[in-house]
Amino acid sequence: MSIAIKNLDSNTRLYSVANLPESDGKPMAESPKHVQEIKEALNVLQEYFRPRPEFVVYANIFIYYLDEIGVLKRVSPDILVARDIANEDRRVYAVEREGKGPDMVIEFTSKKTKKIDLGRKRRIYAWLEVKEYFLFDPHGEYLKPRFQGFQLIGGEYVPMTAAAGMRLYSEVLGLNLVVEENSLRFYDPRTGERLRTHREAEAERRQETAARRQEITARKAAEQKAQQEAAARRAAEENAQQEAAARRAAEIELARLREELVRLYK
Repeated sequence: MSIAIKNLDSNTRLYSVANLPESDGKPMAESPKHVQEIKEALNVLQEYFRPRPEFVVYANIFIYYLDEIGVLKRVSPDILVARDIANEDRRVYAVEREGKGPDMVIEFTSKKTKKIDLGRKRRIYAWLEVKEYFLFDPHGEYLKPRFQGFQLIGGEYVPMTAAAGMRLYSEVLGLNLVVEENSLRFYDPRTGERLRTHREAEAERRQETAARRQEITARKAAEQKAQQEAAARRAAEENAQQEAAARRAAEIELARLREELVRLYK
């Protein structure tokens, strides 16, 4: 099978992905904070796009591609999103097999990776025609500003203009990306709601479960109290009826005795 991409010769062979390495054995990220940010971004985006199979989201997957002279190269973004490719399990992302590069990439940059993220990777992603490229420094120590976005225009990356509060809009995702509490968050601009992380969703679910249990307990207590009050009212009514009957009986007996006395003194 042959493929022609950019200025490669049309007889360049399409490489096999069967035996391509899936990992280089290096740590997933530079720090626990970086790992947390990558995992939460992956989870949030995968959950958000679950009903939309035209989107695929991966973290730390190797992208294999042929460079300008046909040499097989690879790069590993922290997060990638691609549209309109087969929604299937992939161990690697082969550009020539998919017919396109990813549509969006996020790098959680660090002191160690800053130069690569702004240099070599930026050039690679432009070559792969990645439409949007975002960089976020979780510790806010190396990248100034700590959150940056770029849009591919004419084969070059043009910086996005951030709105107030370090907010950037992704046309690929249809979401706002916002830095909040030293973390990268995703907002739906249509509703203004923040997409929850798995941890936040679980915490909210536990709170809702606890609230439902409290509501059920309170409702049962209220029903029990109402039953007790109803029983007390019935007992009071029965007691009142008994007292009324006793008064009537006493009045009848008193009237009878009076009549008896009247007869005796006649």
